[in-house]
Amino acid sequence: MPTFRSFAFRIASLSLAMVSIGALLSIGTFLPIAHAVVTKPVVHSVSAPVSVFSTYPSSELVALCNEPESRCEEDSITPDEFVSALKATSYFTSLQPYAENNDYELLIANVGKVSTQFAEITLQWRGMEINSHIVKTSAQKQAESGNLQHAETLIRQWEDNAVNEGIFTAEFLYRALQASNYQHDLAVPNSFGQFTKLDTQLFADPFSGAITRYTHPAYEDALVDVIVYPFTHKVTEDDRTLLNEQLDVDLAKASAVAKAQQLTLTLSSPAAPYKVKGIADGWRLGITAESEKAPTLYASTYVFRKHDKIIKIATTFPTDFSDPLVDELIQRVDVPKESLLMKRVRKLL
Repeated sequence: MPTFRSFAFRIASLSLAMVSIGALLSIGTFLPIAHAVVTKPVVHSVSAPVSVFSTYPSSELVALCNEPESRCEEDSITPDEFVSALKATSYFTSLQPYAENNDYELLIANVGKVSTQFAEITLQWRGMEINSHIVKTSAQKQAESGNLQHAETLIRQWEDNAVNEGIFTAEFLYRALQASNYQHDLAVPNSFGQFTKLDTQLFADPFSGAITRYTHPAYEDALVDVIVYPFTHKVTEDDRTLLNEQLDVDLAKASAVAKAQQLTLTLSSPAAPYKVKGIADGWRLGITAESEKAPTLYASTYVFRKHDKIIKIATTFPTDFSDPLVDELIQRVDVPKESLLMKRVRKLL
């Protein structure tokens, strides 16, 4: 099962080796949380793949460099020299120059004079700008040091700012994109039944939302996860179709994982509508995973809709045990309303 982790801290009790077929049902959203945050993080390394490209300078950068009267040259530091400077730091563990299709992209524009160089470094997430920062070398003392030295100085200045601002954290990304503020607007109980809240964390992807994990004091493999995320359909989407679709996707992924682990997967409770005391209408799915060499594993997943969010509750035990817990839990979960990000997304649908 993927570990529940963040740059700020690691929760050692949730190890990769811990049994949990229940995680299979939420595997589409319960991935390693590379940039999750609970408090303001200090990120000194970035594990997410980051592409690097050269770009044109903005009018602001050109005007800044051309003052007072001398003209600046574009790209006097080559893109490859900036790449070398980035690789020389320990900030990125997966730097991928000129690679397509990564979520994060660094765009570097450079203008300069003989001894003074400027760089404008812009960070994009899926093509959306989330941060831009201009850095400058100190003038005369580096005149003889060469372009690579200039590049390294510029990158160090940018990195210091990136660390201070936390630009590669989920907290920063959600705020920059105007996604939902789960830390402020998501309400979940600290406990229910015999389960106690372990933590709430953000996923690195704003479209995956936030996850809260609950643990049992006596059974370490008894877990309950509450995952809240926006659906990408229009708000007028039919609930039956919308909720059933969430379970279909999860079941397909669970089947693939079970096959890879040589487990036999069966539907103990096929996907069907599920009512909570007339208060909430959702859908429920229960599965069983068996093998000749290990005890039988169980997983139950429930999905509900509130506002423009899916509330998914995944457990590691059969529906007979899960149902009363979910009945209590779902009534105590409140979610953020539609974010500005999702309003913009839905206008494009």
